[in-house]
Amino acid sequence: MITVDRMIQVLDSVNDLPTLPSIYTQITEVIKDPNSSVADVAKIIERDQSLTSKVLRLVNSSFYGFARQISTIRQAVVLLGFNNIKNTVLSVSVFQTFAGMSLGRFDMRDFWKHSIATGVLATFLDKRLRKGYQEETFVAGLLHDIGKIILNRYFGDMFEEALQYAQSKKETFYRAERAVIGFSHDEIGEYLAEKWQLPYTLVESIALHHQPSNLRSNPTLVAIVHLANVLAHELHFGFSGDFKVPDVDSFAYEELGIQKEELEEIKEEARKVLEDSHGLLSIIE
Repeated sequence: MITVDRMIQVLDSVNDLPTLPSIYTQITEVIKDPNSSVADVAKIIERDQSLTSKVLRLVNSSFYGFARQISTIRQAVVLLGFNNIKNTVLSVSVFQTFAGMSLGRFDMRDFWKHSIATGVLATFLDKRLRKGYQEETFVAGLLHDIGKIILNRYFGDMFEEALQYAQSKKETFYRAERAVIGFSHDEIGEYLAEKWQLPYTLVESIALHHQPSNLRSNPTLVAIVHLANVLAHELHFGFSGDFKVPDVDSFAYEELGIQKEELEEIKEEARKVLEDSHGLLSIIE
């Protein structure tokens, strides 16, 4: 077992830690300028043909549900707004950044299926419960397990040991990490999100999705991602190393204003939402 401080030392020493495409940083800077236009943002995205294609695929998926086909990035920026298009670019950029990486004994496509499901369900929960985080929920859910990729890449033996422990004990991967490694993917994910200089709301949702009661500044978004993650496991959409469905933290019920008895009804609604979102998988292909 090693400490979180030692984990940080190891990651600080590597020279090939994944970085986000500069396009995301450029868009972030442009939208900070009140004088920026739709054309300014669109031009940045359009420089990358692969990114453009995937952004349009995502925007035209059933997840957004636009009545007509969106054929240009300018249309997408107008319809989504600056912050939504920035988070859409972030989502696609993450897939591009980790394209081709392996997660050892489990399939990368299944990992992304679980991540996408968590993003979709976070957005569903936000709308259903009227919490007002609409622009951030999908990407917050999508990124919640990003630390697992880094764990596998730079601490591969420990990753495999935790996975074997989770399987043999029929346990969650998070508890397996804590038992055999000493740190967990949420801490690695927080490290990476801070390296990427992501908004603090996203850093928090990555860092605390297993511990929503550890209060920081956005407990509601954290609770949404926490519950979305549990529902994605309950509904068996994808796989991210858990051999037991995580429990819902009682804090999440309280923070989101729902009762345990409501969960079955929410789960059935969530199942339908996931069934309608299969088109989103095209962005990882």
